[in-house]
Amino acid sequence: ALIDQCTTGKSELRQHCDDQEEFDHEGYVSLLRERAHLKPGNPQIDFDIPSNTDTRNAKITFDWSTEVVEGGSKNSDEDLLMFALPHHQLGLEDSSSTTTDYCFRTLHGNTCLVEASKWKLSEDLGAPQSFRASRPPEAWAIPALAEAAMKDIKFRLSDHLRRGATDTYFSGKLLAKLARIITIASELQELASSPPNKIPETYSDVDMESYTLSVNAANQENLPTDDEIQEALEELKGGVQIWVNGSAEAPYVYDNSWGGLVNCGCDGGVGVFMACNAPSFPNCPVLSDIMADFGNGFYNDHHFHYGYHVYAAAVAAKHDPEWGMQFFDNILLYIRDIANPSADDPYFTTFRQKDWFLGSSWASGIFSGENSPHGRDQESSSEAVAAYEGVALYGQAMMEAFGENDDAGFKVAQNIRNVGSLLTATEVSAVNRYWHVWSSDTHVNSYPKEYTKLGVGMLYQNMASFRTWFAPEDFVTYGIQMIPFTPVAERRDDPEWAAQIYPVYKKDCDAIRRCEDDGWSIIECGLYATAGYRKEALEQAQNIPDGAFTSLGGNGQSLTNTLWYISTRAQVTK
Repeated sequence: ALIDQCTTGKSELRQHCDDQEEFDHEGYVSLLRERAHLKPGNPQIDFDIPSNTDTRNAKITFDWSTEVVEGGSKNSDEDLLMFALPHHQLGLEDSSSTTTDYCFRTLHGNTCLVEASKWKLSEDLGAPQSFRASRPPEAWAIPALAEAAMKDIKFRLSDHLRRGATDTYFSGKLLAKLARIITIASELQELASSPPNKIPETYSDVDMESYTLSVNAANQENLPTDDEIQEALEELKGGVQIWVNGSAEAPYVYDNSWGGLVNCGCDGGVGVFMACNAPSFPNCPVLSDIMADFGNGFYNDHHFHYGYHVYAAAVAAKHDPEWGMQFFDNILLYIRDIANPSADDPYFTTFRQKDWFLGSSWASGIFSGENSPHGRDQESSSEAVAAYEGVALYGQAMMEAFGENDDAGFKVAQNIRNVGSLLTATEVSAVNRYWHVWSSDTHVNSYPKEYTKLGVGMLYQNMASFRTWFAPEDFVTYGIQMIPFTPVAERRDDPEWAAQIYPVYKKDCDAIRRCEDDGWSIIECGLYATAGYRKEALEQAQNIPDGAFTSLGGNGQSLTNTLWYISTRAQVTK
């Protein structure tokens, strides 16, 4: 672990703390004294997110509401001093702000004093979120992918999940798993029926030759039928709506104290492999047991849990707009809980998990089972990204559902998409600053060279820990930063980082049987493909035992989605 002890004087990494080349200590002290009468008042944050998808740059404004301390006075040319992290410094675009040379190395990188009462930051949103990758599955992978889809389209939810009689995390993973199978089966169908000489707008990174080969390959395969996809869709809709229509045996309840949606939990059963023994309301276990449902009753991991449910709802609404409109207000409860942008909402707080200053989210709620002295934490950075990807996609699906017939509904859905896009973009950027650790010509590592690992398992407010909370293996630390396999992962996982981490991951996975048994070898295949070895990864994935896809670590994955993921990675020059 790496702990920020520079300010306490207890750090063992003296070079990291002390190596401040040509630092003007007298000037620094003089500036602090000069502005000591200025302080932040009631800081506000504001967003300007473009609704036009052709404009992919959002603005984030920090208004520090500068106040003068009692007995002081402010000159017109004086501005507040605040420390800015590296990503703030890169994003600052207002000429009225001045980044000084007074910088210090912190846990989050080189941190510098900025003179400004307002910070205006620019954030690149990247390409709009999509249910598909930037390119179709490669032709050479489609026979294996089609075969897997023919089996996986028959995937069905367990009886207790259909009753809403389990936890909200694993149930969400299984719903999203089915949603991905439906999405891929539909994509293959569409490829097979498309003209081979016209590339759809959904694919932004494919040449005509490759696209034609993929169309022809799909056209030659036996694919899931419309009826099979519809049956799977009905299963998905039932699995999503049971949680939000009030009939789940582990129902949601509204918490008046903190203003949020919490699940009542299971009375006598925990996890996806066990059903609740009996309906739990009104004696909700999660409200008294911090470990129940991963601490859902204490607002731990809400974006992880609800993000999967929202993603599944997005796919259901995409394929059945009428269903989407019927359950719109219900699904909106998830989004209001984890991604609510409105300070005027009397029932839910804004952006519950998000730390806008740091750019990432915290999985810890009001209290965690670990009760760490290092503050709030987040383990699975990739599930945070996927949660906000799901929000953006749900907004997009509902924009299409409402269309021009319901202007009010359309505008709400558009706002959901826009907010989801900004949350996703900032979370992806944070992942590559704080969880994915590497250096290259285009990427600067946030941590000192003494931290030699290629990833962070848990980021706390003042500590970066390599180990996760629930397992000691390296492949778990790295793997939990790469689930689930969805289109946004192409922006999340840099091929250079993947190339560096793959041999480390493989070595640890090969040495420990649990890696394959518990489904973590699935991640290894995706990592191999991201690094540029797609055909080799496909062959590797086809040898994964079926049990891996029903295991504790792999039950949110499917062979269909794994092969799709591998076959849609970008080509990498090795």
